Amino acid sequence: MILILKDKATKEQVSEVIQVYPAYTKVVVDIMRGLLAAGGEFHIDCEQVLLADGSVQSNLWGGGFRFENKEVDFMGLTNYKPGINHFSYEITTSEIRQQVENIIRKVFDYEYK
Repeated sequence: MILILKDKATKEQVSEVIQVYPAYTKVVVDIMRGLLAAGGEFHIDCEQVLLADGSVQSNLWGGGFRFENKEVDFMGLTNYKPGINHFSYEITTSEIRQQVENIIRKVFDYEYK
């Protein structure tokens, strides 16, 4: 299941977004709206949910979160954005990386058990 989250996720929400990958979730963050979509098998699934909710493609950045060690990753096919001269699947701009990490940690960074 894919959820759009802006505030700290509940344990029930975490259980829903880790159904495909145990203790891990793929995420796409809307850096302008300060929220994310999490869950599902592919970043594109999260991206499509956010686009349908009013997000703009150039503001969407993909990554993931590992709950056991609270590790954020910055890899996702959605990050390849030739229209804005970003030609990598990894977020390479430090300002965008920081925004993505801040939003992911605001939603998911707590004790996972």
